[in-house]
Amino acid sequence: MSTFLNLFKRRKVPLACVMSMDQGHTHTPACFVDIMPLSVVELFQSQGYKSCLPVLPSIHDATNNPNLLLLTYDVTSWNASSGWDDTFASTQWDSRQRQYLTKWGRTELFTPQVVVDGVSDAIGTDINQAITKAMTLRNGMTWVVGIDRVGNELRLASEMVEADMTYDVVIVKYDPMLQTIKVGKGPNKGKKVPHRNIVKELMKIGEWKGGVAAIPLPNIEADGYQRVALVQGGVGGPIMAALKL
Repeated sequence: MSTFLNLFKRRKVPLACVMSMDQGHTHTPACFVDIMPLSVVELFQSQGYKSCLPVLPSIHDATNNPNLLLLTYDVTSWNASSGWDDTFASTQWDSRQRQYLTKWGRTELFTPQVVVDGVSDAIGTDINQAITKAMTLRNGMTWVVGIDRVGNELRLASEMVEADMTYDVVIVKYDPMLQTIKVGKGPNKGKKVPHRNIVKELMKIGEWKGGVAAIPLPNIEADGYQRVALVQGGVGGPIMAALKL
């Protein structure tokens, strides 16, 4: 594990090996290439809310980038007022959205809301500014967390021996299929609402408190869903690292 940690020292941008870890490959500094870290864009939306539909295409276009992962959470907040029960909505996603607002000391709730890496947000068309802000904050960090998968483990490593807080390690399961729902009632009646990467489940699998750690992965079924591992600073906190599994 110490070799793994040394590969991430004094680097503001994580590294990725161009070889597979599952083929008995031994890492050396020469086999690593600089890449942009994966940024997570969380979209909170509602099928029945009138303001969501017009800006969804621009959000999807702005996140059509291999360095960005869009995750969609449908909320129940507007079900009653719109008269339409969002087919993907969950009160769990309501709570996740409110956790960010609480962390930032806000009380006003709106959709569509885009949260980038847990540190910046925007309403619809301001998404590019939110992405730029999040990346600027991330690049300004004096330390990073390296994350990789080795067999049935997640390996985390950082030169920060003791982190400033306890970070949750979370697995997000999402549906990669593009889905379109035709709304049957309310302001969006008859209109089609597109969905990308609809989140199905969040599962905390461990914690990281700094330095080097190995966290066992749960069994992952071949169920057609995709998964990403997040290292997040507690409830509503910053996402310090992300890895598609």
